[in-house]
Amino acid sequence: MIRNLTVAVMAAVLTGSSTTATAVPMPRAPESREFFTEEEIDYIRDAQGLALRVPAILRLANIRLVTLSLKQKSKEDKELEKKIAEIHDELIGKAPAKPKPGDKPKESADDGAQPYLTDLTRTELLRGYIEALDEIRGVIDDAYRDKQEVRGVLEQFEKFLSTSNPLLRRLQSRSSDEFQAILDARSTTQEALDDAQDALKIVPKNEKSNRP
Repeated sequence: MIRNLTVAVMAAVLTGSSTTATAVPMPRAPESREFFTEEEIDYIRDAQGLALRVPAILRLANIRLVTLSLKQKSKEDKELEKKIAEIHDELIGKAPAKPKPGDKPKESADDGAQPYLTDLTRTELLRGYIEALDEIRGVIDDAYRDKQEVRGVLEQFEKFLSTSNPLLRRLQSRSSDEFQAILDARSTTQEALDDAQDALKIVPKNEKSNRP
């Protein structure tokens, strides 16, 4: 699993040695996005580079908390819904709607934004949330192994996990499947938070200039 690889790489961060990470003979598990929609997979694929990919996947995790009614929908969430709708139209070959003569131009991300994920169960939403966290940890692992600066995305990840943790602890289950999914989401969030916080204690803000 990606989280096991994360532990190995984070250990390298804590010891300040990049060679430790590359020496660990633990191949990354094949990616599984069974709880991501086809549009979301394309959305992630379009987010090239560490600085874009981590925030993109964080948005997918966050929109699941919104759909679970744990967070209020923000402007960024509405922009994501609009982007997913555009990708969906592209996948099915639907041409974008042309404004009619006299129509005013759209001024906000609210226009054209379409809710999605409504056909997923609460358990599927939670599994998708976990999958997003695992994916982010894998992306950070790969970036660290490639000697990229990871401080910025670690800070973003840590902040998201810190705010998500108490929300998940208030979520009540409605079935045995949901109960297990909630437990898994809580434990994954806490584990990722612990790893990120430990790494941030060691990785300096000018990490890039100090890396070999």
